[in-house]
Amino acid sequence: MIDSSDRIWPKPQLMEHLEQVALLFESKIFLPSMPFTLQSQLYWIELIRGVSDLVRQSALAGKRICFTDEVSSQDQLRDITDLLDAMRQSAHVVGPLSPSQQHLTFISPALNQVNGVGCGHFANGLFFACPHPNERAFFIGQDRVYFYRHLMRAFLEAGHHLLIGGVSLSLPMD
Repeated sequence: MIDSSDRIWPKPQLMEHLEQVALLFESKIFLPSMPFTLQSQLYWIELIRGVSDLVRQSALAGKRICFTDEVSSQDQLRDITDLLDAMRQSAHVVGPLSPSQQHLTFISPALNQVNGVGCGHFANGLFFACPHPNERAFFIGQDRVYFYRHLMRAFLEAGHHLLIGGVSLSLPMD
């Protein structure tokens, strides 16, 4: 679905990608009531890649999406564009060679999710925290991104800057 090249896309390609990412946002897979399965992890990765591509397009068009609200890293200060790029680069999916080998799908590094307020350690030992009751936090390794505060905001800001109309979101809520 996503083309991550460093060239500015023509308007039809931008519209197609905005619509595809909007469909991901509207997917029931992101409802808090949905279990965190291999399939939902693949959708999270696709959403991060899709939004990352759109913020990259916005930067290429002259407007970097650079908010830093709750964007953190243990190593360095970075903005949302940097965070999405880092998450995009660190998530690796090794898929099956045939449909009968679906159980061989492998994702690295560890992916985790928190719905609502919580903190502690995942089973794999990584610390997590989410101070927001109506938010979903997704972790790739130690990097955290919020569904609404980060992904949705970056998507809307990039779409607005790219002056692409006609994409509306009606997000499912639990």
